[in-house]
Amino acid sequence: MAGDGHRPVSLPPKPGARAQLTADERDAVERRLACPCPCTLDVFTCRTSMPCGFSPAMHSDIVKLVSGGYSGDEILAAFENVYGEVVLLSPKKTGFNWLGYLLPSIGIVSGGAVLALLIGRWRQPPATAPVAVPRAGGSPDEMARLESMIRDDERR
Repeated sequence: MAGDGHRPVSLPPKPGARAQLTADERDAVERRLACPCPCTLDVFTCRTSMPCGFSPAMHSDIVKLVSGGYSGDEILAAFENVYGEVVLLSPKKTGFNWLGYLLPSIGIVSGGAVLALLIGRWRQPPATAPVAVPRAGGSPDEMARLESMIRDDERR
């Protein structure tokens, strides 16, 4: 959306229109819309912290729609019709968009399960089979001489 700029969003006022949203509710609608400037902020934050040329114009469109009797969902739909779904800060929970909501949770749970398995394996001592020590195959004379050498080493 960067560089696209402001596109006027207007609908004819409803018959006998009166504002359905309070100022706080209107601001909440602005927080759900992305500003088209490169700031990547929502319209409310961009307008109140570092106004660009787009967020005040979008705010003006929202104020006109509110005074025309439109609800928050109707205003969001009007902006989506003009800008496309990219203007919404969170995708609609329909169709393929569900992956955006589900994949992070699935990834965290799967990663935790793999980590738990690895930690469990690291804590278990390695399975070792008893090692058979081969007996020295020397004559009794050689064995006696070896034993005496070992005992001599122990005395030193």
